[in-house]
Amino acid sequence: MKHMKWWGWGDEDKEFDLSDKPALWPYIVENLEVDPDAAKISHPPICLENIRLDPPKRNEPFLAEIKSKIYTDHRERVVHSYGKSFRDLLRIRKGQIDRAPDGICYPESEQEVCDILRLAHKHNVVIIPFGGGSNIAGCLEAKGDRMILSMDMRRMDRLLEVDHPSMIARIEAGAMGPALEKKLNDAGMTLGHFPDSFEYSSIGGWVATRSAGMTSDKYGKIEDMVISLRLATPQGQIVTRTVPKSSNGIDVRHLCIGSEGILGVITEVTMQVHPLPAKKECYGYLFPDFESGVAAVYECVTKGVAPSMTRLNDPTKTALSFAFKTKEPFFVQLLGKLVKQYLKAKMDFTKVALLLVGYEGNQKKEAHAIYKKHGAFCLGQRPGRSFQKGKYDFPYIRDFVMDRGAIADVSETSTLWSNLLPLYYKSQKAIREAMIKVGAKPYCACHISHTYRTGASLYFTFGCKGTDLERYLAIKHAAEDSFMQNGGTLSHHHGVGYEHMPWMEQEISSMGMTALKALKQGLDPQGIMNPGKIIP
Repeated sequence: MKHMKWWGWGDEDKEFDLSDKPALWPYIVENLEVDPDAAKISHPPICLENIRLDPPKRNEPFLAEIKSKIYTDHRERVVHSYGKSFRDLLRIRKGQIDRAPDGICYPESEQEVCDILRLAHKHNVVIIPFGGGSNIAGCLEAKGDRMILSMDMRRMDRLLEVDHPSMIARIEAGAMGPALEKKLNDAGMTLGHFPDSFEYSSIGGWVATRSAGMTSDKYGKIEDMVISLRLATPQGQIVTRTVPKSSNGIDVRHLCIGSEGILGVITEVTMQVHPLPAKKECYGYLFPDFESGVAAVYECVTKGVAPSMTRLNDPTKTALSFAFKTKEPFFVQLLGKLVKQYLKAKMDFTKVALLLVGYEGNQKKEAHAIYKKHGAFCLGQRPGRSFQKGKYDFPYIRDFVMDRGAIADVSETSTLWSNLLPLYYKSQKAIREAMIKVGAKPYCACHISHTYRTGASLYFTFGCKGTDLERYLAIKHAAEDSFMQNGGTLSHHHGVGYEHMPWMEQEISSMGMTALKALKQGLDPQGIMNPGKIIP
């Protein structure tokens, strides 16, 4: 099976290329204080063969009964040891794997998953479900003294059925984003779910972590799309009925969504799907400041004309977007300079905010009028095309700056419209102060990535010189503390794992935690399912 590179994001033969982005490297040097001469220098991680792992633990009674093939070779164990968080990559690049899975299995059917869980429960073997390995919240790390088996789901990747009249599709949980979307497109449908991790993540992983996609403003987050599902637990299967709505007490389906493998393994989901849009357009708008952009986005939402995608950058994130500009033909450069001169007479370019929107329906005329009313200048489709071309590139940039001795990472939250700007100001201040406290020049940008009738998400990007874990954690904790103290949620779509676990009781209350523990005990009394995640 082909996996992402073990030391970073994406295929092993792909890394971030800035050769066609002349402004980006100077921008990185200025803001992250990296060595100006390091642009073409790559610091490869430790050799794979030099990563030392403890010999795999063997539970002989379990191994004697299991019929599935278990892989124990060095590369497989390394690949399945971590996800792709900054903390994960920082350690694996140093060859630090304190506890690797003892084996990896690739089940090919729901029955095989159930058989493995039954034996694991019987013999006290830990199971960690694995989709694409893209998680950045610590959901995949192995812990403990028992034998640990990583269950990689990617061989269960079939599109089982498309019900066109009902607009639903039955899908096995291991289906990866690009292949699944192509199969649906061939059937004239789309799931409409495009997270940043789209190229390297699975639908089971999306459901297990309550993922959000770039067009969630139109199609909803992943939990809004799930009609029914099947979850294999150590005690048996949970199967929910495929109906549009019901009134049958507590919605068991939503106990499984977001469970991150601590209750069982999602084997199949039935999802709402949609006809392929006849037309897709992506436009850029420039606002005089972030606040006017927020007001315009809010008005579009409240008037029911919100585009399918809305990404409003604050001034710092806007400057980063401008630094991403690729080389252009002379006449385009000349036109751009003329437009910039015109806009500079009307706007302070240290305060401007770039809005990128995607249209898939008839919202463009009304939304455009609202943006214009709030002082926006339409930049046309060129910024949108540029965004579409590089929309999955941020994880590569993170790796690129890590190679050059700097931190680059994200923290995201959501809050009510009435609290959006106060939370933005307070969290930006908290993140910057944390960087100053650790002796680094602060860099903190933000964009609104998803909107709702009641509020929106705030997606913070931060970076600074240095790659030590203590520095990173000080900044990360400052962000999460600010979210919790100032009316935000712990995470909007990255999940809990162990990265966000210390704040879980604040997030759901002490009795909410009691309920989670009772659910865990009932479905997994041996505690074999992905222990050490979500529940402290």
